[in-house]
Amino acid sequence: MSTRLSRALVPYRRSAAPIPRPATTVMPGPLVLDLIAALMESGAPPTSALHGAGEVLAELGDPRGEKLLRLGDLINDPLPGPDGAAADSTTAALAEALTLAARSGLPPSALIRRAAVEERRRLAATRAVAVHRLEVLIVIPGAVCLLPAFVLLGIMPLVIRMVAG
Repeated sequence: MSTRLSRALVPYRRSAAPIPRPATTVMPGPLVLDLIAALMESGAPPTSALHGAGEVLAELGDPRGEKLLRLGDLINDPLPGPDGAAADSTTAALAEALTLAARSGLPPSALIRRAAVEERRRLAATRAVAVHRLEVLIVIPGAVCLLPAFVLLGIMPLVIRMVAG
């Protein structure tokens, strides 16, 4: 009995170690492209730039990390068209820029920066469409609720008085 009482009087304390949570940070696509372009502008070859960015993204839990590692492995070979390695728009734009750089001899960092700008524009256009759609979706319930109420409370009494009187 005394041991139960002594345990009940001791305050509950949490353990000092925090509960581990899986790190799933997804970087925006244009930021990933800028990171790779900055690595290439600093003198890193495309293979090591892709591997470096891919490893960082994989550590953060971003699914594009594995895709960048696969693209880094394929950089010496002719890059394939959009397939499993370039399933999302960021890696597709990156693959297209690297393919164009390999075929034309242009520096890949400028093409990747351009792809980042285009990705930002695409994301801004997608957000603008979502905002316009949201405006319509917000107005429709108000019109559906308020218009019948206006007709029933404002117009119907006038019509009833005109008919009765």
